[in-house]
Amino acid sequence: MIPIWILDGNDPFVLDYLVIAGGGGGGVYAGGGGGAGGYLCAMPSEDSGGPSTGLSRITYYGGESITITIGGGGGASTVGVNSVFGALTSTGGGRGGSNSGGAQSAGLGGSGGGASSSSTDGGLGTTNQGNSGSDFVQSGANFPATYIAGAGGGASTAPSVSFNAGYGISSAITGTSVARAGGGGGSAGTGIGSGGTGRDGGGNGSRNNYQGGASSPATSGTVNTGGGGGGGYFSGFTPGSGGSGVVILRYPSSRRDISTIAAGLTYAKTTSGSFTVYTFTAGTGTITF
Repeated sequence: MIPIWILDGNDPFVLDYLVIAGGGGGGVYAGGGGGAGGYLCAMPSEDSGGPSTGLSRITYYGGESITITIGGGGGASTVGVNSVFGALTSTGGGRGGSNSGGAQSAGLGGSGGGASSSSTDGGLGTTNQGNSGSDFVQSGANFPATYIAGAGGGASTAPSVSFNAGYGISSAITGTSVARAGGGGGSAGTGIGSGGTGRDGGGNGSRNNYQGGASSPATSGTVNTGGGGGGGYFSGFTPGSGGSGVVILRYPSSRRDISTIAAGLTYAKTTSGSFTVYTFTAGTGTITF
């Protein structure tokens, strides 16, 4: 039997989407920066993570029920949480390597976390979602005054300098170009001058005050960007947490609104030109077209 679709202002329609997971948390005590959450994008002329060619847009016919989950950012030395849109899953960012409470290696994830002094290799990223974190660098014999921890990978690049994080990717799916899913900066010793720089939603790494001198704390990833948290040093210089993820959907405004949205989802509906845009910022639940 050949199916016949009765068009009602909603059927069928093509959906653009951006799905970003929560970023990984920075590591503790000479800790590495957290990796960005995985980045999945289907928008004309925009990249997905890696970077890679944008994913295929999805055609819906009305009546479909789709699960959405917004991944939270990871805490200290903790991986980010996956975000989900239907059959698509973006992978949470890798944790930064840590030397506290038992050494922990840099974690793999959407983008990998940066290495600490006890785990010299950065964590691996996920193909078509992000990039790997960077390795630990011993910059002099006077550890811990002179060290550089690895930084987290970003959706677009791996770190170009060990403790400065990888960049994210810009998307104009909401109508305004916003860069998201950057890595967190690695921590550094007093003799280095500064902690590592976070990129595109990622937090900065701390600069420790070993043997005196100025210091600066780590910062957390920005909410709803999937940015990695900055690497920390020790008590008083705790690592930054990863930024939470986001799911953004865009489709022609000539189609009707999403018919049902579960109470467990936090969202905003806006318009951009001839498109309706739904931005889901927290929670988990089902939507129905």
